[in-house]
Amino acid sequence: MCLNVYNSYNKVVRKALVLEAIKSFSDIIPHLLFYTSFFEGKGISEEDVLKPLFVKMVPKLSQKNSGGDYGIYVIKYAQYFNNGMLNEMPKSFNVPHLRRNLAAQLYAYGNKKQEEEYDTDNEWVSKEME
Repeated sequence: MCLNVYNSYNKVVRKALVLEAIKSFSDIIPHLLFYTSFFEGKGISEEDVLKPLFVKMVPKLSQKNSGGDYGIYVIKYAQYFNNGMLNEMPKSFNVPHLRRNLAAQLYAYGNKKQEEEYDTDNEWVSKEME
């Protein structure tokens, strides 16, 4: 199993520092997954499952170009990650376009919730919105 490390900064990060910082995660994540039955029924031996994860530094991740763009990059990364398409993620984005697109999607989602009279089951959000 592999733990991919993505560097979203324009600065070069020394691999040794990253590997040192991530070491405890590569050791504990297999145990967490094993004891939460993540591997159940997948035909992987307990010995193999509990080995530390191989850490891989992933190059060529899209880079933010100016201040205030982090949110868009996190959202796009999550979208590409969830769809298993990280290798297809472009090197840069049209941030103003993505912001407008996200605003339109959120507006459409809000309208749909109102039209269908959908209410959130999160009490904190419901009370704050009143």
